Formats: sequence, structure tokens, C-alpha cells
Amino acid sequence: MALDYGKTAQTVLEKVGGEKNVAGLTHCITRLRFVLKDNDIPKDSEIEKIPGVLRVVRQGGQYQVVIGNEVAKVYNELMKLGNFEETTGSKDEEKSKENLFSRLSGFVAGCMTPLLPAMLGCGMIKVVLTLLTTFNLINTTGSTYIILNAVGDTFFYFMPVLLAMTTAKRLGSNIYLAMVVAAFLIHPNLNALLAAGNTTYFGLPVTAATYSSSVLPVLLMVPLMGYIERFADKVCPDLVKIFLKPLLVIFISVPIALVVVGPIGSILGNYLAMGINLLYSKAGWLAIMVLSAAMPFIIMTGMHYALLPISTIGLTSLGFDAVVIITMFCSNLAQGAASLAVAAKTKDKDLKSTATAAGISAVVAGVTEPAMYGVTLKYKTPMLASAIGAGIAGLYAGITHLVAYSMGGSPSVLSLIQMIGGEGFGNMMNGVVTLIIAVAASFIATMILYKPEVKEEEPVSPSEADKEAERTLVETIELSSPLTGEVIPLAQVEDAVFSGGVLGEGVAIIPSEGKVFAPADGTISAVTDTKHAIGITTDHGVEMLIHVGLDTVQLGGEGFTLHCNMGDKVKKGTLLLEFDMDKIKEAGFPLTTPVLVSNMTNFVSLKASEDKQVKSGDTLLTIV
Repeated sequence: MALDYGKTAQTVLEKVGGEKNVAGLTHCITRLRFVLKDNDIPKDSEIEKIPGVLRVVRQGGQYQVVIGNEVAKVYNELMKLGNFEETTGSKDEEKSKENLFSRLSGFVAGCMTPLLPAMLGCGMIKVVLTLLTTFNLINTTGSTYIILNAVGDTFFYFMPVLLAMTTAKRLGSNIYLAMVVAAFLIHPNLNALLAAGNTTYFGLPVTAATYSSSVLPVLLMVPLMGYIERFADKVCPDLVKIFLKPLLVIFISVPIALVVVGPIGSILGNYLAMGINLLYSKAGWLAIMVLSAAMPFIIMTGMHYALLPISTIGLTSLGFDAVVIITMFCSNLAQGAASLAVAAKTKDKDLKSTATAAGISAVVAGVTEPAMYGVTLKYKTPMLASAIGAGIAGLYAGITHLVAYSMGGSPSVLSLIQMIGGEGFGNMMNGVVTLIIAVAASFIATMILYKPEVKEEEPVSPSEADKEAERTLVETIELSSPLTGEVIPLAQVEDAVFSGGVLGEGVAIIPSEGKVFAPADGTISAVTDTKHAIGITTDHGVEMLIHVGLDTVQLGGEGFTLHCNMGDKVKKGTLLLEFDMDKIKEAGFPLTTPVLVSNMTNFVSLKASEDKQVKSGDTLLTIV
């Protein structure tokens, strides 16, 4: 049955609070992106029941309604219903009525998230170093140990500089001035001066503090530097602005950082570390239990990234993290076990396959979005069961004071090696018991609570049977790679809508060249105004979506050059789009490009190439 775009648009508008509640509206190739005046009005569950709506995502100050390939048609109907200003929401985010905690969490998460690859890379070096020293494979006084230890510490020591870069980028301030002030705070000469005790700067009192590995001083200082920059820009004559403006910014920022913001941030960080330690020693079992059970819902909001400063402060100040890594460890394992229990209990072959893959992904790799969005949340009782399992595991972890001594990838079975440390293997053994509890409790609870849906088999008419037979006999369709780069599974994409398979099946490519080519002969069926995504319907009837980068709609088309238009007939290998990879990365957006088939219900199966590296034109997907 064809979707009534007008009715869908009207219902969505009513459910988000009507025209009066919409501050801005735009769309990408799959989502309506609302900026709402009051985000509390829409009820996600009601909107997700509207025909044509696949999912709702609250992210980056936007209320995103996932429609899929038909989004442009629904958007056009919406534009007939009201006079909406087009906006990505990035500049209007502060004007929304999000509560202060939500806005602060979003700010911290946005600043910390780009640092994850470097943080995890150095964290895993520390894990490797732990293994090498635990099994006496290297000498702790030798040069190899010293070099590896320095590499592992590099991110955490210089974190103020890296964090200054991402914070300034998020706020639109000068990145390099922010990095200079942050680097000054960890300069060896300043460290030596402050190590001797309190001192003065032009008669102003300077409190002795250590800023290496710190988070809060930078998060407080860089926003202030934005105001200092605007002041300097206003008072400096154009003739000498090129050197006088940066001079003023640095000269004014240094005393503020040394005398006011730096000490406040350092003191707050110390108190936060003391508070974590106190909470953990007095009532850790309760805190870990509650956080473990609630973690899936925290992940859904994206606020788990806002917890990263707590983890880094614990690792740098206390030598371990007893909160974030441990609670995510319990939660991720429970999610995977619940998904595997659904696979064991259901008789639906498609669900069994999906749940098995999602469960393994969560348990082994710590990637829980496919399990959450594709299984546990969808069927509700498995989500409850996973919360029960995670809570019980968190209770044991809190009672036994389980900790992680280093940071690695997303917490999973492999995180056990991060728990090696302290005195012998006692802590890791508690990690093993926690793992068993999380998996067993969640699996058993799911087996008890989850009731598989019983589908009544409907008689298949001859015409439908003929069509089904034709599907299995149809010729194999090969689709070439539209890009050159590294192929990764869809489950690894850091966007739940893509990783959960909401928009279709396929893979993602991390491009090494900024060009997109036609994967097959066909017709251009969708092109976004922001040029970052293209839809193509091949001559075999395969509907494909190529989405360059994640959340790149916010660039507004900057850095993208289209070489095709809606309705164009194209041949395999035709250049469709060029994009500036450096500009996308500088803006802080991942280059990860999902390549999807959105109408797999018309076919039998899809197989992705096993090659990890592809060139444009190589066979990427095979459909039968």
C-alpha cells in the first residue's frame, strides 16, 4: 500500500507540537530534522507508530524523524503546512528549551567524542604493556618498556591540548590559540614553577596545580576565550589586527587561566575524583548496580560520552576507573546475552539470524546498538531482562570493588585484560565472575520473560507463490563499490539508525579518496540539497543509498560537488559526487560512508565482499 505523504506529514507535525513549536526544519536523505522550541512535547513512541516513520532520534539539539528514501516527499508536504525556517540546528541549539544538564552533557560529549580513537589507541597500548609486564616478557627498567609506557601516557598527558582543539572547533573559536593556552598549562617550565608551591603573576596569586591529564580547566577556559576573541576583534584596528588580536587573546587568557579558571577546574577535578572514590568505597555496590541497569537508556541519549571525563579523571587521578568502564561492561554483556536468548527461543529464522549476530557483536565487540534497536528494545521484555542481568552483575562488581586499570575499546569480553593489575589476578577473576553473572542472569531472565510472537500462516495465492519462485530464480546482481577505501561492517557505524539496519542492509566504507561513482547502471532517485547523500535505483530495481559521512548534513553542502541531478540516467562508473575529505574531518564529522540496499524485501539475500580494502569499481555487494 502506497504511503500517503500528506497524511504522514500532517500527523508528524501534529505530534511534534504543531507549527508553533517548530523553530527550524530541514532534511537529509533519510531524516526530517526538527529544531523544536519545546522538546518535551513530542512522544517518541507515538511518532514511531505513524505510517512511514522508522524511528525517532534525539541528537545534537535536533528532533530527528527517520523516514527513509521517501523523506523528501514527506518534507515537501510539511513545507505546504507551515512556514518553516531551514536550519541544521547547530546554531540554534542553544535557543532550544533543553534543560541545562542535557545541554551541558551534549557539550561535553561533543568535545570528547572526537578524541575517542586516540584515547582508545593509547589505552590499548597500556593494556598491551600490562600483559607484557604481567607475564615478564619485558623488563620494566628497559628501553622498550619506557617507550611503550610513554606512548600509552601520551594522550592522557597532552589531553588538555587535544581537548582544547575539539572544544574550540565545536564553539567556532580559533583552534590554535586555544591549543596554545592549553599547551602553556602543561609546559615543563610552568610545571616546575608550580611544583615549588604557590606563586604570583604581575602580583596576582597563582595557585599551585597540575594540569597535565586534566579535563575541566580546558572545558571552562576555551568558552571564555571565545568572548576574549570577540572583544579583541572589536578593539583591534584592521591595520594591525593580524598580530595584535592573537597577542591580546593570549595575554588576557593567561592570567585568567592561571589565577581563576585553572585552579577552579583543577580543584573541581580533584573533588570529583575524591567524590568518585568516596562513593565507590561507601556505596559503590548501589551506584554500580543502578548505572549498569540504566546504561542502555543512557547510551540511547548519547550521554554515555559525557561520562568520559569521569573515566579519564579516575584513571589519571586514582589509577583506575571503577564506574564508567565497569557499568558499560555489565550492560553490554547483558544486552548481548538477552539478544542471544531471543535467538535461542524464537522460531522466526530472520529474527534468529539477526539476534545471533547482534548478540555476538555486543558480547565480543561491545557494539550494542544492533542488539538494542534490532532486538531488545523492539520486543521490550528482553530489554527489561538485560537491565535485570546488568543490575545483578553491577551489584557483584560493586561489592567486590571491580576496577579497570586502563582504557580499551567498547567494554566487552575482551575488557577482562584491562582488569589485570593491582595485586595479582584477583581483580580480573572478579571480572570473570561479573561476566558470567551478566550473561547468565540476562539470558535466563530473557528466556522467562520473552514470549515469541506466533504468526498465523496465511494461504499464499498462486500469483504470490509465482513471484516468490521468481525471486529465487532471478539472476545474480553485482553492485560495484562507489568509493575507494576500507570496508567495515554496518554494525560498526557510530549511528544507531545505520548500524541497526533501519534504513537497509549493506556495508560502510571509510574512504581514502573523495569521489563517489555509480555502482551500477540506473537512475538517480534522490539527491539532498546538502549534496552529502545520493539515492540510485539500478536497472535491476535495486534501490541504493550512498551517505557520505555521518551527520554531514550540518555542513550545508560545503565541501561537496555534485555531478548529477535527480532523474539522471547514469552508467556504472559515472562520477556522481566529489567531497573534500579534509574539510569534513576538520569539521569534526566521521568520513564513514554507509552504502545500503533499502529494498532487500524484494530479493532473497545480500552478500558483502570479504575484501577489507576496495577500489571504486570492485564488486562490493552481491544480491540474489
